[in-house]
Amino acid sequence: MAAKQIHTRSPIVIEYLESCRDWIPVCTSWSFGQWGCQANGSFEQTKHEFEASTKSSLPLTLVAVEDGRPAGMISLNESDFKGRPDLSPWLKSLYVHPFHRNKGIASLLIKRLEHEAVRLGYERLYLTTEDAKGLYMKNDWLDIDRVRTPYGDAALMTKILLGARTG
Repeated sequence: MAAKQIHTRSPIVIEYLESCRDWIPVCTSWSFGQWGCQANGSFEQTKHEFEASTKSSLPLTLVAVEDGRPAGMISLNESDFKGRPDLSPWLKSLYVHPFHRNKGIASLLIKRLEHEAVRLGYERLYLTTEDAKGLYMKNDWLDIDRVRTPYGDAALMTKILLGARTG
C-alpha cells in the first residue's frame, strides 16, 4: 500500500516592502500591469511610488510572501482617487498573483493594512473598487457612493477602524 501524501501550504508571511526592496520591480509590474497602463500612468512613476514606501509613514506597502516568493501586495496612501481629495488615507493596489488566489491572502492583506493604519493613528480608510465590492463587504467595509474612475464605474467604500481613537 502506497503512503498517502499530505500537501501542506506554507504559512503566509506579511512583510513591509521597505524590508524587502528586491521585490519593488515585482510590485511595480503588478500595479502597472493591472492599473497604471489603463490610466495613462507610467512604469517609472509607479516604480517611484513603491520606492517611496516606508513602514513609519505613508506611503506604506505590504507584501504577502509564500514559500519565499511574493504572492500579493497592498498599499496605504494619502490618496488614490482624484474625485475626492477631501478623503484620506486610501487602501490601494490590493493585488494577489493568480497562482495564489482563493487562499484568503487578500483578506489577510486587508486586515494587516487596517492594523497598520491604526498603528499610524488613522481612524478611517477609503477605497474605490470596480469589481471587488463583495470582498471588501466580507471584510466589513461599507459602500458609501458610486463614482467614475479611469477604469469605469466603481464603489466608493469606507471602513471605520476598530481600535482607532474615537472623538
